[in-house]
Amino acid sequence: MRITSSGAVPFAAVLLSVLMLSGCGEHGAEDHSGNHGDHGDHEEHKDNKNGGHRDHKTGKGIALDDEVIHEFGIEVRRAAPGQLAITRTLPGEIRFDEALMTHVTPRVAGRAEKVRRYSGDRVEKGEVLAVLSSTELAEARSQYLSRQARLELEQADFERTQQLAKDRAVSEAELQRARQALKEARVRMTLARRRLEALGMAPQAVAELDTEGSDSLARYELRAPASGTIIEQHLTRGERVDTDRDDPPFVIARRDQVWAEFSVFPRSLGEIRPGQVVEVSASEGGNRASGTISYITPRMAQDSRSASARVVLDNSDGQWYPGQFVTGEVTVRELEADVVVPASAIQRLDDQPHVFVRTDHGFRRQPVRTGISAGSRVIIREGLDAGTRYAATNTFTLKAEAGRAQLKHAGHSH
Repeated sequence: MRITSSGAVPFAAVLLSVLMLSGCGEHGAEDHSGNHGDHGDHEEHKDNKNGGHRDHKTGKGIALDDEVIHEFGIEVRRAAPGQLAITRTLPGEIRFDEALMTHVTPRVAGRAEKVRRYSGDRVEKGEVLAVLSSTELAEARSQYLSRQARLELEQADFERTQQLAKDRAVSEAELQRARQALKEARVRMTLARRRLEALGMAPQAVAELDTEGSDSLARYELRAPASGTIIEQHLTRGERVDTDRDDPPFVIARRDQVWAEFSVFPRSLGEIRPGQVVEVSASEGGNRASGTISYITPRMAQDSRSASARVVLDNSDGQWYPGQFVTGEVTVRELEADVVVPASAIQRLDDQPHVFVRTDHGFRRQPVRTGISAGSRVIIREGLDAGTRYAATNTFTLKAEAGRAQLKHAGHSH
């Protein structure tokens, strides 16, 4: 049977055909055993003549020509030195960047008269989110207007007294009393204005307060202090709002930058440090990104008994969603070794690791002693020298053939 690269013959059929062809040679020897008398001598002669499936130096040879090796997808490489990255895998979750989150709370207590924006709405800085009616604000505004009127009276009285003093119609003591009264009125006016500004009124709004009607004295507009998306809303119409409530009426956040927070358990605390690069991948969805650990909490959380490592990720394309589970891969150190092979090159035979070394007629199994493995790479400590050609991929095919040949050999030994 000729094996071609056209793909018409499935891989399993190719393997089966090779095994059957290998078996036919040995059955042929059995068919002629009656003529030659000694089956064992005939079998040895045939293997020595044609190469067979076993190398009689080791009893572990597998005969395959280049075409079959190509069809099986077996890649042959030369053993070479390499680096092995030792990594740690950390579970994590995407969170909002707290530096881009804003808790919107009123500076005065009041009752919600109107709610204009809701959870999920995109808002701009300065936009009105809700309108409150505040007795506290009404009192502060009334006090300001009262002191403003008093200041105007004291100013007029001082100017009149000053003119009379010039005409010597009043005493110097009268002028000093008028000057002191004006000074005190200005101080009280300043305090009233600063109180309004502390309650959130802009200086321009305070200056225009005397032009507003009395109905607006209790009106308090709760505005967005920053642009973003409302991610939480804890306010309904008619609800009482206090300045010290635990849940703010609104929480605004931006998603153009997010945090990936990873749990670091005690066994890894000594290896994880700020500045290390983390390969971040989504548990679902296939999103991937690379970032650097910017912060590790100085103490472990009581509930999880783990510290937290933070990676800041750019999210201008919006691929990361807060609450999304992610995995972080951190390289904690790198090792140099004389021989490093892919894990696909290793197969267990006779309860020990083996590689398959390339020979003139195919491959032979070679026991090895492995070292540390990381990801898809393994250090070889003994059994494979640098420069030796070996099978790097699809070695399960060779393992199957080696096992079949070993069983065949055991059968003939009887």
